[in-house]
Amino acid sequence: MTPQEALQKYFGYSKFRHQQEAIIQHVLNKQDVMALMPTGGGKSLCYQLPAVLLNGLTIVISPLIALMKDQVDSLNVSGIPAAFLNSAQTPEEQRHLVEKLKHNQVKLLYLAPERLFGQENKLVPFLKTLNVVQIAIDEAHCISQWGHDFRPEYLMLAQLKNEFPNVPVIALTATADKLTQKDILEKLNLHRPAVFVSSFNRANITYRVIPKKSSFKQLISFLKERPDESGIIYCLSRKSTEDLAADLKDEGFAAEAYHAGLNNEVKAKNQEAFLRDDVKIIVATIAFGMGINKSNVRYVVHVDLPKNIEGYYQETGRAGRDGLASEALLLYSPGDAGKLQHFARIEGNEEQSRIMLNKLNDMVKYCQLQSCRRQYLMNYFDEAFPPNCGSCDVCLTEFKRFDGTLIAQKALSAVSRLNERFGVNYVIDFLRGSKNEKIREEHKQLKTYGIGADISKVDWQRYIRELVTLDYLLVTGDGYPVLKLTNQSSLVLKGIQKVEFIETQTTEEHHTEAAPPHEAELLSRLKNTRRDIAELENVPAYIIVSDATLLEMATYLPQNLDELRLISGFGDVKLARYGRELLQPVKDYCKAKGLESKIAYKSPKRERKAKTERPARAPRSGTDTRTETFNLYRQGKSAIEIAAARGLSQVTIESHLSHFVQTGDLDVKELVPETKLPVIIEAVENYGAERLAPLKEILGDAYTYGEIKAVISWMNKS
Repeated sequence: MTPQEALQKYFGYSKFRHQQEAIIQHVLNKQDVMALMPTGGGKSLCYQLPAVLLNGLTIVISPLIALMKDQVDSLNVSGIPAAFLNSAQTPEEQRHLVEKLKHNQVKLLYLAPERLFGQENKLVPFLKTLNVVQIAIDEAHCISQWGHDFRPEYLMLAQLKNEFPNVPVIALTATADKLTQKDILEKLNLHRPAVFVSSFNRANITYRVIPKKSSFKQLISFLKERPDESGIIYCLSRKSTEDLAADLKDEGFAAEAYHAGLNNEVKAKNQEAFLRDDVKIIVATIAFGMGINKSNVRYVVHVDLPKNIEGYYQETGRAGRDGLASEALLLYSPGDAGKLQHFARIEGNEEQSRIMLNKLNDMVKYCQLQSCRRQYLMNYFDEAFPPNCGSCDVCLTEFKRFDGTLIAQKALSAVSRLNERFGVNYVIDFLRGSKNEKIREEHKQLKTYGIGADISKVDWQRYIRELVTLDYLLVTGDGYPVLKLTNQSSLVLKGIQKVEFIETQTTEEHHTEAAPPHEAELLSRLKNTRRDIAELENVPAYIIVSDATLLEMATYLPQNLDELRLISGFGDVKLARYGRELLQPVKDYCKAKGLESKIAYKSPKRERKAKTERPARAPRSGTDTRTETFNLYRQGKSAIEIAAARGLSQVTIESHLSHFVQTGDLDVKELVPETKLPVIIEAVENYGAERLAPLKEILGDAYTYGEIKAVISWMNKS
């Protein structure tokens, strides 16, 4: 059987993603590999598929019992014999597993690292009597002290190549910067490994950061808009997870807490309830979620500041693993950064403390961005990305800017005159000419003292944050943060470089990316059928088939098993086990509604998440991406269809089309019914075009943001 045939037979896809095919081929050729892929990007397939093809046992090192069970359930449902060995099993269960291993009845065996190399452990000698053909190390960043989730027990894995010198090792992680990557390779002692770094982009996730003000009210408002969706809420402390979960329950939400301090029984019960959708919300510390494969998590909320970009990106990546539109919301308060500085310091290790403080500063910088958040995240992982993703809060926000060069020069001059030895608050008090006794007398004699007295303290804080974000100022990560100039500062001071600040901002009402047209009632019926099957199988519903697979069924309405085979996610085993049962609601619904199969409209079966990946090509100019939208529109596609096809939000597509209204290439009447034109024009003339949200509120639900924007563009037409 070829890798391509195994992909279809066991996993239900006909095309590989990212660099899966090349990685798999290296493993089949008995070569060591390190693979970096985004969470939800298909890392597990890189060792699960070779395990099917290789005649022997694949050992998978995994950090969490819950992850092992999740993966094993999923593999067994797909017809791949897999098992795990952990401390939660009874001696009888372990003896039974040993017999199965001896008789080659298991393809994949999941283990925690301490099971291999713990004290007085006889497992390695036993495994060496078996035909071990592959070793996979999941969450490989745990071996690095420079990574965001160092686990000392992972250091024992350095012995692997000594014990199994001829067995290919594949190390996998979703998040690792250059330093961590180097550390992984050195610690694992891999032999001439091939290194694969896939795109980190998760295009189906919308990133948003909002100032933390009355965080519980903000959270409730967010959750009320998503009453039936699964989500994870991350808190910094164990106590806050329990308190918040209790408060959410009081508000009527199905929520439970999860943290390392809970006893194993409670943790297992809460996690199982979440996986099975009995509980919609898990409120957790970072102890929850590593490797959790629940595919229908629709949102991840951080109510406290994460410690670093790697952890944040991995945690947000637990949303939308099925490729459908999902959200990542972070509530940010500058005070959170001060609290976290204590956690970032490693006693007795100044070098690691410095690295961790720098990582925290990178996280703060992300929160204070006034440019594309996705581009910042991609650049952090050394991946080039265009400056407008169209699906983060910054790119969905209309900004007004003004020339702030003089303000910037005042701030930079103050930092220079103070010999780059003072923090933000002192610099601001100095600029404002504060009479506070903490301002040194010699500083009050300097020419720059008081030159910013006309600007409020709050505005100065904002301007300095922007100067840091724009790399004109640097905040040191030492015990006492100090403002310092950068190489770019002199260009501003000399008047060579212009600086623009944001004056006001008007944020559009947030719209999630539109799903392709589908029968909503049928989708609900399919989910109920899947739930019934899952209860009989005693596994979480998403392990039967994902939400994305059900969405395709509700869209293309397959009428028989041959048509169902064209729906992504149906391998041979799942088709045989569940095909007829899942087809029945589709056939009944279509008969009742007089509908026919739409499978002919589906392109030849492709990997269902392909639309969530950004093509590996050079960044395009804004004009090119607009033109692509324009051409698709001229081919008769609607804004919703274009958004789905291009992996962009509907808001972005409507902005593209409005641009062509303003240039005269599109008639406004193509986008806005003629009867609506005078009403929108009157509202714009009466209330102005600066902010869309008030106009939408005035006009009501019958008028869309796209229509309002198109009319404004038409009115601005030169």
